[in-house]
Amino acid sequence: MKAFLGTSLAITNRELTRLRSRFSDRSRPLVLGALVLVLLVSYVSYRQQGIRGRAIYNVGVSSDGPTLNDPRFRARTMSPSEGHAALAEGRIDVYIDSANVIPRDTEKAQYAVGALRLYLETTELARIAEDYPASEGFPFRVGVTSFPIPEDLATERDKEVVVPSLMQPPMPFEGVLKASLHLFPIFLVGMFFTSGLMEERRERRISVLLASPISSLQIILGKVLPYLLFALVVVMAMATVLGGNPLLAAIIFVPVICFVLSVTLMVPLIYRSFMDTTFISMFVTVATTLYLVFPAMLLGFSDLAYISPLSLAVEMYQDNAFSLRAYLTAALPMLLMFSIFIYIGSRILNEEYLSRHRPIYRKLAEAVYMAMDLRRPYLSTFLVSLGLIPMVYLIQLVALTFALNFPLRLALGGVLAASVVVEEVAKSGGIAMLIEERRVNKVLPVVLLAFLSALGFLIGEKLLLMVSIQSVSESLLSAVLLNAGKLWITLAAHWVFTAILALLLLWWGPRRYRYALAVAGAVHLMYNLVVLGVVSL
Repeated sequence: MKAFLGTSLAITNRELTRLRSRFSDRSRPLVLGALVLVLLVSYVSYRQQGIRGRAIYNVGVSSDGPTLNDPRFRARTMSPSEGHAALAEGRIDVYIDSANVIPRDTEKAQYAVGALRLYLETTELARIAEDYPASEGFPFRVGVTSFPIPEDLATERDKEVVVPSLMQPPMPFEGVLKASLHLFPIFLVGMFFTSGLMEERRERRISVLLASPISSLQIILGKVLPYLLFALVVVMAMATVLGGNPLLAAIIFVPVICFVLSVTLMVPLIYRSFMDTTFISMFVTVATTLYLVFPAMLLGFSDLAYISPLSLAVEMYQDNAFSLRAYLTAALPMLLMFSIFIYIGSRILNEEYLSRHRPIYRKLAEAVYMAMDLRRPYLSTFLVSLGLIPMVYLIQLVALTFALNFPLRLALGGVLAASVVVEEVAKSGGIAMLIEERRVNKVLPVVLLAFLSALGFLIGEKLLLMVSIQSVSESLLSAVLLNAGKLWITLAAHWVFTAILALLLLWWGPRRYRYALAVAGAVHLMYNLVVLGVVSL
């Protein structure tokens, strides 16, 4: 173990030296400037205390008019004659005297009047709540006593009186903005990692490392480590600037950093050109951003928000605690994906695989095949199906995130279709490669492999449900995506679907995989519709 870590750290030192050499004297200030800009934007966001327009409306107020303490209004004291003249000349949008609100004949002025009305109503209501005793009928007040203190034993410190009409819903926009700022350096580091690995592939410097007495896993870990540490340091620095807890921010964002680096590792290993890697990297960046940001916007309204680590960061900036189970719900799938991609990357990091020119689906299938232990095909099929569960789970969550923006019926249909395709591909991928490579060619072994694949998939599903928070486990998410229900029925269903696909591949040949997938997927989709009660038998 000591020799293994020593070699990995030597690769890390080499990667740091190579990374420094990539930035010439001209490009180094540009990179440093980009990082400074990110930190500056973070600081400005923190100082602004949320997204609010400042000095949008120009308002003139008479000496006996109301006081406007709202940053949206640029208020100036004017006499009535000065106010009317300013309105006529277009220097102000609204003029307020002691009894009247006089707007210009513009659309902006009408918006200003609406904003003024809401502001003045809220201000007056707050004044009445302070000036009049709680026994008065208006405004309506609610007494809140901290649980579990009995009402008759509660002291004044345990009680809180609130005015419902002055309460604002807990919209997490400011927290989401702060948390999202951490994504910029993470994605930037991922882009550097991808481009560096592609450069080493193109110049064949990676071949020198592969020819040395160093394992592929040591090479990968040595290359990933400096980028991971750098991203972590920047995230902690941003959390300090934004008023968060840097240590807690590190714990929250480690899964995100690991996930991004593992994906940006696989892209250059599978693709050969800068154009392809750039396109796929941008797609992954956009999809990951949507997956992280959209659920966080639901914080305070639905516990489905906890499928995103960004929601935990929002809780941190709002000084709210979150449970270990909530953390595992968000972090565990990403950490598992990191482990799986690191392992697969270590198996495909060889000259033969890197030099092949194949379509993307062939490269992915070969990667799964190379990750299997061919001496133990049955155990490998079980482990592949079990190991791919985090990937299936994340892809389905991304599909669900996109679907939340569409009508319920359309969203449900899209999530079901995506779920069926992803699940059947994951369960049958290893079996399809074993059939193609003629490792199995009889019905009984294929049926047994289908059972082991279904068993591994079911165990992975249930393990993920065990660590997720209860409201997520019992939601439409688990019913549609993770087939929550009786174990033996779910196992039998998985077995049947996978067996149908595998047997069709055995009879039709691996080249007709898409047709076999269509048949098995149609049966699986019909089963899901029956379970959800959409179709009755």
